[in-house]
Amino acid sequence: MSVTTKQPQVSQPRGWRRLWKSPTSRARWFWLILSGLLYAGLLAWYYYALRTQMYPGPINDPLRLFGIVAYVLVLVTATYSLRRRFVRVLPGKVQSWLWMHTWLGVITILIALLHDNYVRVTHDFCDNFSCLTETYWASSALFALIFLVVSGIFGRLLDRWQTRVIAREASSNGVGIERSLEERLRTLAYTVERYSAGKSDEFKLACAEALESRGRTIASSEALATHERADWQKVQPTLQEHGRLTHSLQRQRRARGIIQTWRSLHMILATLALIIISYHGIMELLTNVLHIIASPE
Repeated sequence: MSVTTKQPQVSQPRGWRRLWKSPTSRARWFWLILSGLLYAGLLAWYYYALRTQMYPGPINDPLRLFGIVAYVLVLVTATYSLRRRFVRVLPGKVQSWLWMHTWLGVITILIALLHDNYVRVTHDFCDNFSCLTETYWASSALFALIFLVVSGIFGRLLDRWQTRVIAREASSNGVGIERSLEERLRTLAYTVERYSAGKSDEFKLACAEALESRGRTIASSEALATHERADWQKVQPTLQEHGRLTHSLQRQRRARGIIQTWRSLHMILATLALIIISYHGIMELLTNVLHIIASPE
């Protein structure tokens, strides 16, 4: 006896495509303009110092002040992680904090280069590992900051790429994101189970193999009994849809896994870089600014 099951229709609400567009934020332009103005002012001060000072360097103002500004900006950009993961009661949208994190992070590198007068980048390059630990790990702090910001920009691009993958899959599979896909796949599996009720072991095995192979392998009806072949033809669209949606679910999970893996890795790198930068910044403040610790000879 054949079982006829009406396939549920998935209705998309009006304007569903808009769900996959990133919300716009004016904070992007606010932090870009603010960061540009801050860097432009410090850059003009930097060139003025080059013209008026005989030996401008990181231990003399204003280049020393640039280092303090860069360290403060590092701490400010780190507050994005606090807002996103720990202190969610802070005002403002997470996206606005992300733009602050991005633009201030970029100019922090540029200001740090001004502080060091482009040492280790355009001249006086490191030729051994000992230069990395000189002046309270100054070169290590600079390289850690550069690596952190560049890797963060790469991660931001990777995040947007994988988010588009998820959005494209959700927009094209006719069902949506992971949770909706999982519910739809369960419904299809139940439909196949109802088709298999009362059938032979060969029919049930063929359905199970088709589900496990995600629609890639569908057995021929020749091995089935004659009275089961009609039901086997009816269950084919359900098996094929199950396989198609399973592939879409896998692609979404893989994209989400890439995003989560990168964010975890970036947090580890950020913590290590912050430790190195903080060590250099705090020791310089205690030694050359506050004069709490005697400067080594």
